[in-house]
Amino acid sequence: MFAFSRFLLYFTEVARQGSFRKASETLHVAASSIDRQILRVEKELAMPLFERHPTGLRLTAAGELLLHAANNWKKDFSRVCEQLDDLRGLRRGHVRIATIDAINRQFFSSMLKKVHVDYPNISFTLTTMNNVDIQQALMSGDADFGLMLNPQSSRELQVRAFAEIELGIVVPKGHPLGGRSGVRFNQCMEYPFILPAAPLMLAEPVQALMNINGDRVREVAVSNNIHMIRSLIKEKMGIGILCWLDIMDEVKSDELQFIPLTDPQLKTFTLSLCVAPSRQLSLAASMMLKQLEMLFSQIQTAGRERH
Repeated sequence: MFAFSRFLLYFTEVARQGSFRKASETLHVAASSIDRQILRVEKELAMPLFERHPTGLRLTAAGELLLHAANNWKKDFSRVCEQLDDLRGLRRGHVRIATIDAINRQFFSSMLKKVHVDYPNISFTLTTMNNVDIQQALMSGDADFGLMLNPQSSRELQVRAFAEIELGIVVPKGHPLGGRSGVRFNQCMEYPFILPAAPLMLAEPVQALMNINGDRVREVAVSNNIHMIRSLIKEKMGIGILCWLDIMDEVKSDELQFIPLTDPQLKTFTLSLCVAPSRQLSLAASMMLKQLEMLFSQIQTAGRERH
């Protein structure tokens, strides 16, 4: 990446530290040099960027505007540099991926490993968020694409691929329900349940099933953590209700069994691969996107193979 503008480098660091001295220690530049650069720009703008107090520096309204613009410019400039590398055939870059927690598992890691083997100069950041934060990250440019469950329709989002994810009863290996191809919720009432709680998206449809079936559910544990629910089921404390995506790896390794719920009022979850249509992807991000589209095909295939 080209050298970031000296003034903007000084300015953003002073804004972050709130002190010329601390910024100088971080940048290894004399505090007087940093002060002169900022004073010169303040003189050209005819307005101060910082309020100078005995306790430190604080951004003025003009400083806040400039800091916001500088941060956006830095992100945009980074993307331009990636595109220039693409033109030189270096196939390098950095890709930012935001995902819901369930997708951040073994089969996704395998896909990222394949990309790394094919394109070793591409690095990536993988961040777990909820749906709302993923949409904000896409719109702000903090993520190149996101993997979301049941995203709200929005002009700021474009769905590039999607997969329908079933809900089902999850049982430990050898459980009496394990051999079934499908089951209704009211056929499981004799077994103790480990139930999901908000903010898990599973909580709402599970509560609806419980409301329909009255107070007959034997509840032994409630958790808002998918990993904990899986662990408790493995320990044979009870059975659970999860989506197929949550336990793909455990079914593949023969640790757990998944029986689709066939209650007619129960809807599947939709896993969506989303981008912000207003933002252009780098070549690195575009290649990663193609791999993700293949992943969605694998999810659908895995689901069909169970039936």
